[in-house]
Amino acid sequence: PHHQQTGTFSNTVNVHHANATTSNLYSCEDDTGHARGSSAEVRRSERSIERHADPLGLNVVYAPEGGIPAADIILIHGLGGTSRKTWSWNKDPQFFWPEKWLPSELGFQQARVLSFGYNAHFASSGRGNILNIADFAKDLLFGMRYSLDHTSQELEIGRAPIIFVAHSMGGLVVKKAFILGQNDNQYRHMIASTVAILFLSTPHRGTNLAEILNRILAVSVFNHSAKQYIAELKQNSPALQDINEQFRNIAPRIEIFSFFETHQTAVGPKKVMVLEKDSSILGYPNEVSKPLDADHHNVCKYSSQKDHNYLSVRNALRSVLGRVSRLEIITHASFVDKLDMSKVEALLAISSSPGEDYEYFQSRWMQGSCEWILLRTQYQAWLAGDSGLSRILWLHGVPGCGKSVLSAFLLGQLRDMGHSCQYFFFRFGDKAKRSVNLMLRSIAYQIAAEIPELRFQLEKLADDAVRLEKAESRIIWQKVFISRLFTLRIRQPLYWILDALDECESPQLLLSLLSSISSSQLSLRIILVGRSTEILSTALQQLEPSIQVDRLAVDQAKGDLELYVTQEMQYMRGDQHLKTRVIQRICDMAKGNFLWVHLVLKEILQCHTAVAIDQALEELPSELEPLYRRMEAALSRTSKAADRGLAKAIFTWVICSQRALMLEELSEALEPEFSHILDIQVSISQVCGEFIVIDAGSRVELVHQTAREYLVKTPSLEHSITLGLGHQDLSRKCITRLSRPFLRTRNNRLGTQTFLHYAATSWPFHLSRSAALRDNSMLFMLVQFFQSAHVFAWISLLAAIDHLKTLVYSSHGLTSYLGRKARVDAESSPLTHKLQEKEVLELWAIDLVKIVGKFGAQLVNHPNSIYTLIPSFCPTTTMISQHFRRNRAATDSIAVTGFSQQQWDDCLSKFSVGRDCQSLKITCMDRHFVISTSDGKLRLFDTVTGQPWHHIAHGERILIYKFSTSYERCVTYGFRETKVWLVKERRQLHSIKNPPHAKALDVVFSGDETAIISCSDDKSIRRCLLDTSDPTWHVVEGDHNFGSTDGTTYNSPRRVLFNAVGTEVAVAFRGFPLLVWDIEGAELIGRCERDSDRNKSRQDLYSEVGPLCWNPITGHILGLYKDGCIFKWHPLESYSQEIRTVETGIHCSPDGALFLTSNSDGMLKVWNFHHLTMIYQLSCHSPVTDMALSVDGRRIYDLRESFCNIWEPNALIRLAEADEKSSETSSTTAWSAQLSLVSKGLHELSEPLTALAIGPRTSPYCSGNEIGVVRLSGPDAEASRQIAQGFMPVDHIVWSDNEDYLVTADLGGRLN
Repeated sequence: PHHQQTGTFSNTVNVHHANATTSNLYSCEDDTGHARGSSAEVRRSERSIERHADPLGLNVVYAPEGGIPAADIILIHGLGGTSRKTWSWNKDPQFFWPEKWLPSELGFQQARVLSFGYNAHFASSGRGNILNIADFAKDLLFGMRYSLDHTSQELEIGRAPIIFVAHSMGGLVVKKAFILGQNDNQYRHMIASTVAILFLSTPHRGTNLAEILNRILAVSVFNHSAKQYIAELKQNSPALQDINEQFRNIAPRIEIFSFFETHQTAVGPKKVMVLEKDSSILGYPNEVSKPLDADHHNVCKYSSQKDHNYLSVRNALRSVLGRVSRLEIITHASFVDKLDMSKVEALLAISSSPGEDYEYFQSRWMQGSCEWILLRTQYQAWLAGDSGLSRILWLHGVPGCGKSVLSAFLLGQLRDMGHSCQYFFFRFGDKAKRSVNLMLRSIAYQIAAEIPELRFQLEKLADDAVRLEKAESRIIWQKVFISRLFTLRIRQPLYWILDALDECESPQLLLSLLSSISSSQLSLRIILVGRSTEILSTALQQLEPSIQVDRLAVDQAKGDLELYVTQEMQYMRGDQHLKTRVIQRICDMAKGNFLWVHLVLKEILQCHTAVAIDQALEELPSELEPLYRRMEAALSRTSKAADRGLAKAIFTWVICSQRALMLEELSEALEPEFSHILDIQVSISQVCGEFIVIDAGSRVELVHQTAREYLVKTPSLEHSITLGLGHQDLSRKCITRLSRPFLRTRNNRLGTQTFLHYAATSWPFHLSRSAALRDNSMLFMLVQFFQSAHVFAWISLLAAIDHLKTLVYSSHGLTSYLGRKARVDAESSPLTHKLQEKEVLELWAIDLVKIVGKFGAQLVNHPNSIYTLIPSFCPTTTMISQHFRRNRAATDSIAVTGFSQQQWDDCLSKFSVGRDCQSLKITCMDRHFVISTSDGKLRLFDTVTGQPWHHIAHGERILIYKFSTSYERCVTYGFRETKVWLVKERRQLHSIKNPPHAKALDVVFSGDETAIISCSDDKSIRRCLLDTSDPTWHVVEGDHNFGSTDGTTYNSPRRVLFNAVGTEVAVAFRGFPLLVWDIEGAELIGRCERDSDRNKSRQDLYSEVGPLCWNPITGHILGLYKDGCIFKWHPLESYSQEIRTVETGIHCSPDGALFLTSNSDGMLKVWNFHHLTMIYQLSCHSPVTDMALSVDGRRIYDLRESFCNIWEPNALIRLAEADEKSSETSSTTAWSAQLSLVSKGLHELSEPLTALAIGPRTSPYCSGNEIGVVRLSGPDAEASRQIAQGFMPVDHIVWSDNEDYLVTADLGGRLN
């Protein structure tokens, strides 16, 4: 029987005579079943035929129907084996167990089975075979990534958990593939999806039979050759040692099963033990090892389904599937619990599961309801449309008609069908859940949990220290969806359900973002659910030119309504005739409104007679608002005065709170006015009636958004809530809670009360919305809080819970409150204005922002540093420093002297870029900023520390450099060569000769980073493909493309600028308006004519265009005319906007929300892009060479002479910490006052210190600077004086031991 088996060493013999060896070796059958004595030509011909039934590469053996499989089981054969016969008893196809038996086993039906074949047949003829294990591993990885199924669709290996089953040398191939794949972006997602490997007699440490086999092949008279992959199987070979050493570090991530043979294998006339146990097991702590009752050949093939060896392997596979293939994984292709999502969670700031809202609404679904929608043609068309096209279904209905329950039902339906479905429920009662920002982050998180390709791209973003919690929605859409998700090749559509769109803060913004899904490579099917409003209807109509929008009214749920009423009425007393009559009456009156039915049933079920029921039905209004009026009146009639006070307090908290409070939080918030409530849940039910509901998570909420609108907009009600007064009351309660003497976080005793965190993070929210009264009690309370020790405890608490952004919100809240208070006080006598108290709060508003900007990272790591260290480093005239000095103990802190500034300074850092070169251009990335210098280098610096990271040396002066949108690659363009670099690895990928007689004016990466594109002064656009063996520049558009329909011939371009992905290019010619071309279509798409130029003739010269920049988010162009005026223009619009000013430089922020300008006097200005209003101005005497805004929008970087300056103004910190930027519709009002006020900074740049020395005895210190000035200072800053003046930077300062002498040395070598 051993003659008929395939395996790693099935044909190895152990004889002494070479001729006898060869004879015995080929007297056996090879794995095709033919005698080896036949001619080589016949063998090759027949083997080729056999390969059709036993193919090479990765092939699907079994695939479940529909959707993504629960797991992929991949089989890899060993030396001399094949993809099917290795696994078949006696080579009989009927015993091919991966196909014939495994799919029918319990638990395997949803798993896909694949087999990989590779040419490791050692008996192949020819010499010089150089293939090795690494080559086979690369072949395996390539097959997993790019193989197609029988319908020519991609296999998408990596979207489901992967389990390898490997025989003999196949186990080494898997290990090597694992090592190679984790370091390659093309394959890393597949390696991360691997959950287990089953090794069947794998020679981890080699075998002494390998060397013998290669000797036999080397002397073979049949022209066989020794094989490199066989040599690597030699016992303890370097190749095996290298594989084992690298695999050891990554093995703990996966489950490992090692099965080993226990029988000797017949080889020629003898039987030998091909592999000993020690070589077959790894010895790792997490490894499961088991003997099989078989020889080396038969550990992978079995005689029946009852074969004990088969059962052992099957059970191991089942145990792995059982851990990764729960129902949610089978239907949802999600195995989040098997993944390390910590980096993605940090990037997206995901703090809670998105499933809470789904579970809430799904629990309200009744069996048999909502099924009507499955039969509607609109839904069927949306579901079954062209799989390659994106489509939107708009489900709209009146309030309370069950839309959210319908959303939960559809989500379950799509998942049951095996579709990848993501969702978000907007909730008006929770400020965070109204945000487009949170919705995008939640959707991205859910997709990353299912699609490894996206997960790894987001992990790379996280590695670059990017955080998207406070990013503008457009930048999240650009970075996560357009630049990453939409470029992935995913065969199946993604399904999104976005519920309660009308409760979103900015639905127009969301819909404008969705307009770009038509350009996505993957298909999106989106269900939007909400109330139909005029704003939403208009926005959806604007979507239709780019994407199919189907509409379906949620007014077909009469059967659902009757089902709901019938179920609830079963608890009513009375005969069936009465119940039927009441059910019919309610359904007729309901008009499809489930909320109305819910409230009515509560009242009817309390009736005791049929007459009372009929009377109630007669009196009940058929609309919600009259029903609310009836409910509120009933509360007022039946409750006691004390109960009405409690109800008013509860309504105030529920309506005005920043988020829904938990029962325990609300109970504490009601203290001390309502202390020791026996059962808060019962009390809420009794005093608030049906207005308040408590969900399964113990959150207290209003029954519906319409109830909130009724209680707020009807001031005549006893339970009516005035928002301004309500917020003022809640801000008082929050500050009172923070002012309790036992709130001490200094000794790591964070308050145990659940309401404490809400009070600490939410009082600014309530203060900014509170009414400003002539009464000064609120003003006095705030001043008392900020002048007490409690303010440090509050800051420490925020740092401990990593919520320092509340300090910025507090600054905004204080500023907003003081502004409203000033307007109210303007009508009264100046003697009552309390100017001193207001000044205290104004100064604290500045300090709170500066604390975050200057010390944020240190505070988060060491919250208690606010008590001793941080105030010591604050300028002496600041409120935090003065407050600290008044209250500190002598031993509690350090003393800091020598402050050069008595007030906060916007300059965070200044440093010399290089003494022997000139700084030319600066660019900000996520984690680094880059400065190009005249010596042909790109110098990269860390954005956190400002320290140099590394540099890229082009070899000649760099004329242009650009980074790809992912910041992973960089292109540098010089006079002679263009070079492409991998930034993190500091490695040059390509060096490309520049075309002669042409100088590029701009260079950019294509969107997919597979090419670079240039536009030159010869009016040609060139493309260089980077995935070729010899990249070269090729002209794609020449001089003839830069003409117009009227035959105008343009001169050489003066300005050229590509958009971020190289699809459009803006070109400015002297004497002509700015033009924009579409590169792919080779057509002119826009012409920016200044209003003053519109009436000029062809002979007249148009206003000359200066510096330009693209808005990377909106597609606008910002630029300067030669007279210094700013213009803003979109290529698809016929008009532009101008600002009359005199500027010389312009730069747009990466998120498109701000832009920066500079003028010849060294002044910097920051502008809001959407409103074209200036928000910050910095005056500095030194001229600006170049400038940039950081990715997070908090900092300004500029180059002046040989120095780089980093600025961090309060105005930018406030904007950066805002939840949504001013481009959001919802936040325009909140920030309009801020934007109309320009923050100004004046800074005199001092020369950077280049040397510093401290005296050895009494601690005087001496410093030298860049221009040769030497100053001597004592412990007291007032004693500082200049003692020398040179002309060169001071390099060294040395004190004598007795402090009588100083020696200084400057850059020129001069000693003093």
